Amino acid sequence: MVILKRKQQTSTSKKDAIDKTLEECEVYRERLIEHCQLHFKLSYDDACDCVQETYVALYESLLHGIEIRNYRAWLYQVTINHKNKMVREKLKRNECDFISDKDKASALASELIYNPDYVENMVTQEMIEERALTIIASLKPDEQKLYIAHYWQHKTFAQIGQSFGLDASTVGKRHAKLEKKIVKMIKAYEKS
Repeated sequence: MVILKRKQQTSTSKKDAIDKTLEECEVYRERLIEHCQLHFKLSYDDACDCVQETYVALYESLLHGIEIRNYRAWLYQVTINHKNKMVREKLKRNECDFISDKDKASALASELIYNPDYVENMVTQEMIEERALTIIASLKPDEQKLYIAHYWQHKTFAQIGQSFGLDASTVGKRHAKLEKKIVKMIKAYEKS
């Protein structure tokens, strides 16, 4: 009897936590609907259906204990997945109206595969920025200056060479080494 009560309390507290998370995520619903309408040219009803499917997926994910770090990014990505599924089904049923064959070809070419598992492996913009800053911060000062001058300030090797007191070919060689180093660091970061 005690075990049954504990299970009921645990499931009740889990359900309360899920309900609270869903309630907090409701602030994104209208933005997601607008996003579907503006970027994917869905009707209001189709956009609402797409977003509702996203919230159902969120509920099921939380119910199954899937940890979601960034709810906003997760919701947008799952909405895109559901939009792609909806468009693909409409294309199969020949229900989409296109102004021209070019628009239809564009819709078919840009259609992504519906993949709900993709969300678990998704990398958000915040994660990219965090990783980039971590990698850049771990470079030597000269490497940081070269990286910033070339990638952020968009200077040529000749311009960078002038400020470093080097010729363009030397800067090019240093850049090639730096590029290889950064690629290795990215791979090491991804493995960790």
